[in-house]
Amino acid sequence: VPTFLHEQNSVPGRVNSLASRFTTQTLATFPDATRRLGNAVWVGMPTRAEIFEASREEALRDLGLQPPVVLIFGGSGGALRINLAAAEAFGDPTPYTVLHISGRRDFSRLMTDNPRHTILEFVDDIWRYLAAADVVVSRAGAGSLFDIAAAGKAAILVPFPYATDDHQLENARYFTDRGAAELMLDAEVDARALRDRVEDLLDDSVRREELARRIGALATPGAAGEVARRLLRAGEKE
Repeated sequence: VPTFLHEQNSVPGRVNSLASRFTTQTLATFPDATRRLGNAVWVGMPTRAEIFEASREEALRDLGLQPPVVLIFGGSGGALRINLAAAEAFGDPTPYTVLHISGRRDFSRLMTDNPRHTILEFVDDIWRYLAAADVVVSRAGAGSLFDIAAAGKAAILVPFPYATDDHQLENARYFTDRGAAELMLDAEVDARALRDRVEDLLDDSVRREELARRIGALATPGAAGEVARRLLRAGEKE
């Protein structure tokens, strides 16, 4: 029976590292991961078409937002340090819109007095929020990173410091080493530092546009199709 794995992170997990020795093929999101896996090829990260196709103008209209827009999210589970820092940093009025997706765990403990700071528990249509954003603050899970790349947005990446083998830091460095995003270590995150980093990017349109262009160039729009083709070819050979 043809067997495939898809390893999302730049540092493969132990199970995939072992199992890759026995697969028909192991498909990797990050090029560097292929050196650590058996039977490995680089295909990139399958990403929803909506993220590539979303219109900024339509997103701003549909969400009723006034630019500039800062989007903050920590992945599906949220990120406590980022959530607490963001709630404090943007709790006072700002001349820009802040969309803060907290995750379900921390939502009930966050408050803001800023009418342009919206805290959301969860969204299903992340592509609209990405399309509307000028600056994104995010953890560095592979799915989030390649969603940001597909949307082509200037980003400040805050890797989760307790990820296995520090793989989120390695994920982030794939982008930051190529000048495609800014890195902010978790230990550096507090309200003042986070607001300063965000406002520095908002105030520097040249820097922001360069980051957006470079991260967009690292997106992998053909990844889903390539995965499907490899699976279908394997099935035809049986």
